[in-house]
Amino acid sequence: MSTLVIGKGDKQREVYFSIRAMYHLGKYLKERKDDCEALMITDRQPYRRLSKRVIQREIGIIAKIAGLHDKVSPHVLRHTFATLTLNNGAELVAIQELLGHNSPDTTLRYAKITHERKREQHKRYLIQ
Repeated sequence: MSTLVIGKGDKQREVYFSIRAMYHLGKYLKERKDDCEALMITDRQPYRRLSKRVIQREIGIIAKIAGLHDKVSPHVLRHTFATLTLNNGAELVAIQELLGHNSPDTTLRYAKITHERKREQHKRYLIQ
C-alpha cells in the first residue's frame, strides 16, 4: 500500500507502508474523533498538525524508552533507511526516488555502504 505525501518544497512523492504499519495506521485513524486533514495531530482540542519540533521530541522519547543512547531524529531515520535499503541490495535510483531526491549525489550522502557489503559486492561482481 502507498500514499502520496507532500515534503520539503511542496514536492510530492509516494510512500510505501508494510502490512504491519497499515494495520497500526488504520487502528490509529479509526480511534481519531476529529476532522483534521493532517496525519500527525495534537492530543487535545483544537486538533492541529504536529510541528516538526514536536515530532522530533516524540522520536527522541521513543528512542530513550527503547534504550538507545545515540541521538535519534527524523533525519537520522532517513539516513538509516537509506543505508539499510542500499545494504540490502536496492538500486541507488530506487532509493533516490523513495527519499524524493532530485540527484543521486544527495542520496549517496545519506546512504553509507557497510564494509561487509563492499566486500560482498567486490566478490560478486569483480572477482572472476
